[in-house]
Amino acid sequence: MSQDKEIASKESRQLRIKYDESKASYASQALVQANVEEVIIDFSSGILQDPSGDNGAVMPIHTRIAMSHAGAQRLLGALTQTLQKQNAAPAKKDK
Repeated sequence: MSQDKEIASKESRQLRIKYDESKASYASQALVQANVEEVIIDFSSGILQDPSGDNGAVMPIHTRIAMSHAGAQRLLGALTQTLQKQNAAPAKKDK
């Protein structure tokens, strides 16, 4: 995925975002843990039946992100802002 994005910061400097070595994975489930130093988010594509056949379930984790508390607060703000914009936008109807 070779895609660049430029955004202007509050100080009128430009920041270029590069996606050259990124890998996209779908996640419908997330587990969040925190300790005194960091917030850890584990992402999974969903819950599956346990292949061992013991009638249980397993949630395979494909990505783990560890962030500082400040980074997690910024992520929370960005997610909140994005979801509020999406929820305020008029729904598009399929034809």
